Amino acid sequence: MLKVAVKIFIVLALASLSLCAAARTPIAVHAPSVAPERLELASNWTLSSADELTVSGDALSSDYDAAGWYKVSRMPATVLEILRENGVFPDPYVGKNLRDRVPQQLYEKDWWYRDEFTAPPGRTTYLLEFPGINYRAEIWLNGRLVAGAERVVGMYVAHEFDVTPLVRPGERNFLAVKVTPERALQDVDGVELADSWNDWINWNYLGFPPADGDPDRRGTSFVPDRNAGIWKPVYLTAVGSVGIGAAVVNSELPLPRTDSARLTIRTDLRNYSEQRTRGVLRATITRPDKSEVSVDQVVTLKPGEHREITFTPDEFTQLTFQHPDLWWPYTMGQPTLHDLRLEFRIENRLSDDKELRFGIRTVTQHRDDSFSADGGDFYLTVNGKNFPVRGAAYTPDLLYRNDPDREDAILRYAKDLGLNMLRFEGKLASEQLVEKADELGIPIMAGWMCCNQWEKWEQWDTEDYGVAMASLRTQIQLFRTHASAFVWANGSDGLPPPHIRARYRAIIDEMHWQNATVDTVSLLTRDANGVALWDGIDMGGPYTWRPPSYWFSGRYGATWGASAEQGSNEQIPPYASLKRFIPPDELWPINDTWYFHAGSQPKNAALINAQRTIGLRYGPSYSAEMFAAKAQLAQYEGARAQFEAFAAGGWGTHKMTIYWMLNSPWPSFFGQLFDYYLRPGGAYFGAKKGLRPLSVVFDSYATDNAGPARISVVNQTQVDEQDLAVRVRVYDLQGNVKADGRVNGIDVSAGDAVEAMRLPRGLANSPVFFVRCQLTRPSGEVVADNVYWQSQQPDDVGDPTNDRAFESWQASWADMTALNSMPPVPLDVTARHESINGQDTVVVRLRNYTPNIAFFERAEILSSRDGDEILPIEYDDNYVTVFPGEIVEIRGTVPREGPSANWVRLTGHNTSPIAIPVT
Repeated sequence: MLKVAVKIFIVLALASLSLCAAARTPIAVHAPSVAPERLELASNWTLSSADELTVSGDALSSDYDAAGWYKVSRMPATVLEILRENGVFPDPYVGKNLRDRVPQQLYEKDWWYRDEFTAPPGRTTYLLEFPGINYRAEIWLNGRLVAGAERVVGMYVAHEFDVTPLVRPGERNFLAVKVTPERALQDVDGVELADSWNDWINWNYLGFPPADGDPDRRGTSFVPDRNAGIWKPVYLTAVGSVGIGAAVVNSELPLPRTDSARLTIRTDLRNYSEQRTRGVLRATITRPDKSEVSVDQVVTLKPGEHREITFTPDEFTQLTFQHPDLWWPYTMGQPTLHDLRLEFRIENRLSDDKELRFGIRTVTQHRDDSFSADGGDFYLTVNGKNFPVRGAAYTPDLLYRNDPDREDAILRYAKDLGLNMLRFEGKLASEQLVEKADELGIPIMAGWMCCNQWEKWEQWDTEDYGVAMASLRTQIQLFRTHASAFVWANGSDGLPPPHIRARYRAIIDEMHWQNATVDTVSLLTRDANGVALWDGIDMGGPYTWRPPSYWFSGRYGATWGASAEQGSNEQIPPYASLKRFIPPDELWPINDTWYFHAGSQPKNAALINAQRTIGLRYGPSYSAEMFAAKAQLAQYEGARAQFEAFAAGGWGTHKMTIYWMLNSPWPSFFGQLFDYYLRPGGAYFGAKKGLRPLSVVFDSYATDNAGPARISVVNQTQVDEQDLAVRVRVYDLQGNVKADGRVNGIDVSAGDAVEAMRLPRGLANSPVFFVRCQLTRPSGEVVADNVYWQSQQPDDVGDPTNDRAFESWQASWADMTALNSMPPVPLDVTARHESINGQDTVVVRLRNYTPNIAFFERAEILSSRDGDEILPIEYDDNYVTVFPGEIVEIRGTVPREGPSANWVRLTGHNTSPIAIPVT
């Protein structure tokens, strides 16, 4: 364990994120004759284990022959990702390779990264920037030590070094970085302040289980290198004698009015010279109409001085905008961005510049009066309007693989689903992803990870405290510039102690954070005086599947309020994905290779809940393909119901739900709306139905005990709707209509839900029946078509005490097995190309000439007849039901730069697979 003796020195060192490598020699004050430049050091990197070397950093950062080292195709990259890329072991994401074929003690070694680059000539100051190294590092440049491991520490701490005396402008430079992975703490149950995967990967196989064997305690999950390495980009910035540091634009709206906005610009300036320096700082804002607003300020800096400079609307009236273009979440309006350019000039020559994009918006946190004694449920308003959160939890790749295209695809999926917030619990994402979220209008909730050293405050020593505060300062500095950054959480499952909480809050205030801040998202606790210490958010889980009636019942704590984690920890991908990571001889029956890719909690780890749920409701499975197909049915039901219940339940009691999770860090069975291969399955399309802006919802006979069901029209848009019509039909398994009702003239306000009708029980005599709800406009346009399958034997979780996290227990289970004997239906299927906004769209038409129902039909767009589905891909709908004599169309949009769409494969619950060409 690498710890230094003098802890006070570490805290002082970490408090400043800009550290000088060596004493500066006096220089004349002048600006460069060429423009500043920020160079990403992305190529020419190599990697070696320190165990295999006999030389030290001075030699490695000189003209050293590293021909035998592992090549890095592009930085950033963690150690394990580089080894994977170099084919050191078989694909770690397949089978149990990550445990059996990868050395598990990679974290016990130090690792050397090495790079060669040419520094741009003609500048006065050269800065070396490391936004993310995990966990410690020695940094060497051209044979000299820039900083040691006692100063470069913390996964989430950014570091900047003035390396002017060491750089060779216009010549080859040699950079060597010795990385020390996160290590276990001595004599305590913990590690260091990096990140872990908690129960996202199975600690029974990767990492270590609870030391005392208590199944109710959490272990700690790791990959073999503990995600060691340089995991964020490295930059060399060349500027004049004065540099521009972090900047932010804060906006103030005169709410409830939004007809003006007062902007405040703040930025840091640093004088890197040993001379008193005078110059002009100019800030230029470019509005969406391309008009510009500029403000100037003369600044004089002492030698080496670092100072924050502020432009306020009181001093500069130009910074009060009339009729501003506001940034909105995409579900509420346009996410309009403005451009800011900062320039510092000395004697009218450019010393440094910086550009960023920002949004004019105000995010405000509130508490309602639902639990007046404890402060009520948390909620947000944006620009004065209520913001019902319908989100999901994001994760990066398990090896922190740098893949901007994949990040873009994930964000497009989030928007396609209709999600309006992503939560980062630890795993703080790349800035590229956050920038894209700004552009797309997808808000973000970020904060520290639960259950590892970040919440084991009693184990913190002086170094940990310093790392924690420096990490917070770095992350707030990064997120505060982004319009999409809405919420910061200082804790997840726990509440930081008062002294840590107070320091966290002070840093957040110092950093001019103007968004929501919570100290915990999971628990209600009280201080010594009985005062509630609670931010109004809980984590209702229940971390296992629940039936639709559960979500609508209002009987269970997870079904109302504001929750940061809801959903099931066990999600089975479609069979096409299963085949990619479970070896053929391990596909069936379910075995420990499946468990290896599951979560860690005792029931989740063996997929007991998924097997129970699917088996009891849909009948036994005899193959992996059958089990995966039935899983899509259950997962569709559960995800749809969660989001529909929060929509139909109304704003008053349903402020926030965040699905656990959006995606998975590797091929797994852990909570996900789409799998690692970006294949959307049942949960995806169920959630997409539940998140429709305007829809009609059936409550599965849940909200009126033994009485009729409620059919509601939900309007999750910003526009009032009038004169809508609802039609509800009930079908038996043979496709016969057993009931048909209609209600006209329905009005529903923006963000509201109204009851349209009630549906009696006993309308169909088959053991399973279908409830079909359609919402139409007076023109006849079908706005929503929602199909539910129901059992005469209801699901009943039972008494609320039966609602236990991580376990699926019910007083009774619906019997859906009659679906397995539905009459087979041959569909007439055609597919054609259409071009929409320059993108290739395939229209799949399903026609049912028979008197029977074709149920749960899945279309897949392929490049070759027997190939895999083109991924990523977006469909307007899928897993559709085609009623007798009707036509259903599915539209799939193919990525612009992906393979061509030539075939469509159709599979269904009671139809034989068919593949047809696209014409």
